[in-house]
Amino acid sequence: MAENIFVKGQKLAATALSLLRKQVKAPGLFTFKFGIADFKGAEGDVVNIKRPAVLVAREKPWRGDDAIVVDRLANSKIQVKLNRHIYSAVALSPEEETLDEINYVRDVQAPQVQAVLDFFENIVVGALRVAAFVFGVTFNVDSTNPVEKDARKVAVRARKLAQKAHWPLTGRYWLVGADVSEAIATHDKLLEVDAAGLPEALREGVVGRLGGWTIVELDALGDTESYFVHETAIGIATVAPAVPNGVAKGGGVAAGQGLAVTQLWDYDSDHLKDRSIVHAFAGATAVLDPEQAPDGSIVRDENDEVVLKFQRAIKVTFGAGGSEKPTYTLTITGAPTGGTFTITIDGETTDPIAYNASNADIAKELNELDGVSGATVTGGTFPGNAKTITLAERATVAAAGSFTGGTSPAITAA
Repeated sequence: MAENIFVKGQKLAATALSLLRKQVKAPGLFTFKFGIADFKGAEGDVVNIKRPAVLVAREKPWRGDDAIVVDRLANSKIQVKLNRHIYSAVALSPEEETLDEINYVRDVQAPQVQAVLDFFENIVVGALRVAAFVFGVTFNVDSTNPVEKDARKVAVRARKLAQKAHWPLTGRYWLVGADVSEAIATHDKLLEVDAAGLPEALREGVVGRLGGWTIVELDALGDTESYFVHETAIGIATVAPAVPNGVAKGGGVAAGQGLAVTQLWDYDSDHLKDRSIVHAFAGATAVLDPEQAPDGSIVRDENDEVVLKFQRAIKVTFGAGGSEKPTYTLTITGAPTGGTFTITIDGETTDPIAYNASNADIAKELNELDGVSGATVTGGTFPGNAKTITLAERATVAAAGSFTGGTSPAITAA
């Protein structure tokens, strides 16, 4: 009897195995989105968004004859840049197209679109990571400080900072990585959330509601990464590139999360392969706001430009938080008679400050640093007295001096 020389081929199940991959949520969270109509003809691929003027009302003494204060309109703008080109390219050989069971939409186009969308989320989250935050809070479950160890008290602290920055009451989120989510999930004050009114992409990631914040776990965040944000904190740019005349076919594809992509299909005759390319133009920028002085007036720099700072998000330091503190004592020793000093906050250094500068002058230099706002300085006259620096958030502070006179003069921040 002859042997059976036929080998059974592999059979594919009708239902494909689902992949374990992260859920993309961040692009759907933020509501400031800009597209092709905004960027066509824009110089430098930048959209300039003019901000409404901010004014402060003043009061004239009753029956007084004092001159009134005439304010100037504080015109300012922010820029949203289209500066990233994302793509996924796949080549299919004649053998693959002829002999393999390939469903183009399922096996090629859908994974390509998903890959581009994943990359887009990293761009959005990346805009948060590199932002110069004005506000920050610490969440450390092992802290002896009751405000830092209790998630609800951390949320309440963040709510106070949000009120200070005049955030709208709606559209507030606490974005958390896996470790932060775990630390919050067992809190006895955590409330369930009706996710019906939330963006669809966020609903599955909602942890609950605490201290006035809707808590959302994002796969794109690191395990200990966390931010309080308003939905307008990041401006998102996305444009589907035009279809070139030289391709066989192509067109727009709705990727979801507000991302527009273009799919191209052409033939590489040198290698006898069909090529599928999905690509998009994208960008993400932190939305800045004018800094306001305690009396409500707009702060300007030495060039008379409006000072803009990132106030629509709050960075959370999860864990011990290193050496950050909210207050520091500034001390000059050695009785210098001249010279200058500088102060460095989280890596940002002031211009040289006179050895005998006033509290107001020192505070002015501190508040001109990126990521610093609302810093105050109190204490007696320098250099003979110590001064106290109080920050709106925990930070690392250092000082360095270049003094003249005295005996081995130096400055410390502790």
